[in-house]
Amino acid sequence: MYSMNDKSALKQLIDTDEFSNKLNLDRKTYGLVFDKRTLNSIYYIIKKFNIDFVDFPISSGKESLVFKVIDKKKKAYALKIYKISTLKFSNTFEYIRGDYRFDKERINRSNIVYIWAQKEFTNLDDMRKAKVKSPFPYGYYKNVLLMSYIGTKNEPSPQIKYIDTDFELLYKKLKINLKNMYKKAGLVHADLSEYNILYYRKNPYIIDVGQSVSVKHPRANEFIRRDIKNITTFFLKKNVKCSEDDLYKYLNGDKDD
Repeated sequence: MYSMNDKSALKQLIDTDEFSNKLNLDRKTYGLVFDKRTLNSIYYIIKKFNIDFVDFPISSGKESLVFKVIDKKKKAYALKIYKISTLKFSNTFEYIRGDYRFDKERINRSNIVYIWAQKEFTNLDDMRKAKVKSPFPYGYYKNVLLMSYIGTKNEPSPQIKYIDTDFELLYKKLKINLKNMYKKAGLVHADLSEYNILYYRKNPYIIDVGQSVSVKHPRANEFIRRDIKNITTFFLKKNVKCSEDDLYKYLNGDKDD
């Protein structure tokens, strides 16, 4: 547990280059070290939302880190930090280019990580309005995003890959969420699988939507087909009666079941 009570202490460390990347670090280590820009972004979010301490890490990937953090009123959040040094331009630009919502943004290698954080915040906000079960977005700054924490006091909710439940019922609930995301929020996840759906209070929660695109994106149909394939493949292994064609028709149809 890391206290944030004396926020000036973090600011002093930033100002004195305590976390500078000027050391001779190998590539693997370099990608894990927070640079000064990231620390300033974390400091901004800590101050704005009165974060009191970091409870524990939730996940760690090539492109981001997520921590459970607690504010002074004991409310829990998830703090997502996008790694400036490892978020690849080539892997992200294809999900931004063609999305009309970001047409006016000047995108280059130096600012794409900031656009990515903004994009995930925007997508989560659209999903919230469409009643899709997903993290609630509270705010973002540069490459740091603050959203609701999904889990218990002691641990985050598991991915559906690692649970044992009534998968027939879970699939029905997920279908409704996907349809709300597709029809009401106007979004395609574009990287959906059993690894970015959490199981919380017997419901599926869709996460990791930085790459999610508008249904008007030129590759939206390609992405939705890929999502459908991943999801039906997983649920078929759980002996759920489903098919790619049926799910595609459901998402594009007017009926709710």
